Amino acid sequence: MERNFFSSVALTVVMFVFAVLVLFNTCQVNHLQEHVIASTNEVQTLQRAISRMQNEIESGAVGGRASSGRARSQSDDEQARFFAEDEWEALNRPGNLLVPATSSLWAEGAVDGGTLRRAFITDMPGLNPLTNNAADVSELYSYVSESLASQQRDDIERWTPGLAYRIEANDDFTEYRVFLKRGIRYHRASVDFSDPRYEWLQEEREVVADDFVFFLELAMNPQVDAAHLRNYYEDVEGIEVVNDHEFIVRWSESTYHSLVFTFGLSPMPRWLYGADEDGELYDEAEVGRRFNGHWFNQRAIGTGPYRFVRWQQGGSIILERNEDYHGERPPIERVEFQVIRDETGRLNNLRAGELDFTDIQPTQYRNEIVQGGTRGFETGELEHDTYQGLSYRYIGWNMDTPFFEDRRVRLAMTHAMNRQQMLDVNMEGLGRVISGPFFIDSEENDASIEPWPFDLERAAELLAEAGWEDLSGDGILERLVDGRPMRFEFRMMVYGHRPEFIAAMESYRNDLRRIGVRMTIQPVEWSIMLQRMYEKDFEAFTGGWVLSAALTDPYQIWHSSQADVPRGSNRVGFRNPEADELIERLRVTFDRDERIRMLHRFHAIVHEEQPYTFWFAPLEVAAWRSHLRNVNFSPVRPFDQSLSWFIQQ
Repeated sequence: MERNFFSSVALTVVMFVFAVLVLFNTCQVNHLQEHVIASTNEVQTLQRAISRMQNEIESGAVGGRASSGRARSQSDDEQARFFAEDEWEALNRPGNLLVPATSSLWAEGAVDGGTLRRAFITDMPGLNPLTNNAADVSELYSYVSESLASQQRDDIERWTPGLAYRIEANDDFTEYRVFLKRGIRYHRASVDFSDPRYEWLQEEREVVADDFVFFLELAMNPQVDAAHLRNYYEDVEGIEVVNDHEFIVRWSESTYHSLVFTFGLSPMPRWLYGADEDGELYDEAEVGRRFNGHWFNQRAIGTGPYRFVRWQQGGSIILERNEDYHGERPPIERVEFQVIRDETGRLNNLRAGELDFTDIQPTQYRNEIVQGGTRGFETGELEHDTYQGLSYRYIGWNMDTPFFEDRRVRLAMTHAMNRQQMLDVNMEGLGRVISGPFFIDSEENDASIEPWPFDLERAAELLAEAGWEDLSGDGILERLVDGRPMRFEFRMMVYGHRPEFIAAMESYRNDLRRIGVRMTIQPVEWSIMLQRMYEKDFEAFTGGWVLSAALTDPYQIWHSSQADVPRGSNRVGFRNPEADELIERLRVTFDRDERIRMLHRFHAIVHEEQPYTFWFAPLEVAAWRSHLRNVNFSPVRPFDQSLSWFIQQ
């Protein structure tokens, strides 16, 4: 169907307004799981999309009570200084999917300099951004690296230039022409340059089109541990390099997520990750295998506002501001991520002035803030704020085990879990019980579907219907499996660093025992828990997914093709033909109303099947020292990114 040029641009805006910014939105955040699924805000009308594309909107700081000022609006002249003259002119020409930023990182009264000390909950096995998509790695790369475009954090409907200053699309969004900013250089590699073997890394390297080709080659290479990305790029026909600063991304069909993952492309330098420690390029057939254990995996490199300095495993990761950054530099000069596994240790370090910012767990919120256990919150030495977490908590059932292969058993387990009581008692009421996998306040979430009630009598009935009975008279249910009785005794993996989760599971264990089910609680450190999830070495686990304010694509978590993918996200083994059909149709459906209908049907399916016991959508709590200013939170991940914060000296 023919369309004029302007309406094509307008339709494009509507599509990408709510797209996920960063490819690594499939990453675990802190103690949540390592992948990310997306959720979406309300779609705006076409007229509003056009209007917001054409008009500048003054922005405001979001969130914290310690906010010392509003995000300052930024004029065209201020933005133009970050571009060559011809790039700025091309950015503002019709047909560009990107628009200039309207707000500055610098709030009114912001002060330059200082060190921000933050906490990581656990250490990481490595820093390779493709093979290690744990939350902390993703967060780290939000400071160190960049993608082609980025969502403005205080106005998520605006997609602004990252490494690209212009991106054009054809009418059916199967072809994207990308124009890279010139002169963007990678950070200086963090190696010991006194060692002559690293002489080859002294040369400055510019970001070029081949870096994106190499990224796609690695993501699609079956030898590379990047299964979580592969399903999103399987429809990419390839990248045609026009020159070092221009390339074309071609998709085999028009899909709803094509723009999302085109915008989210990040560079992967072949000269570094395609070479050994002496700078010798690997044989092409060996690149994928070598990449998983690459010698540079204990370091990070990028083009972003901060450069990686060093990583002391079990200790800290140090970043320093990139003074040669091609965009607006953030106020804070240095960021230090300290690995502190114990939540009490994190709070103690905050009180002692050894940390500037940390999250607060529910029990700490009650004891230290509500009940006044930490006087610093009363005196003003410390600040705190709560914000709606774009995430949810759940219990995952391994449907490939004899325990949970039957829907009736999974539903019984949900009826036996007093979710509201656990939320009130163990989580201090910081959240709301949910019934499905979408953000509770979004259109995708079908509000007419109510959570299954706590009902031990119904749970017992369902277990009996599924063939579980007390054959030996000892109070524990059994079922014949391959002609032999199997007792209903299973393991529940629980976050070992979260006492409130352990306490909640203790309550759950007591209720299960009343209906003849024995649950053993296994507190596990996160890295071990993650590995066991990869290997499907579990019967059940406490889990959580972080959501985005943008695109909803259930494929990675819920499509049956992902159930047997090594290190995949469908680790509970959910397989449902109707769900598969809906997921596949969603990828090629652009009509908003039709998408909502399909997502509501999908919600109903997982509600009935209960591959998860959907638990609650949390309210998050953060705390910081009062000299940290302009603390704000955003629906764009990471929600507590500190680029616009500053330290009052």
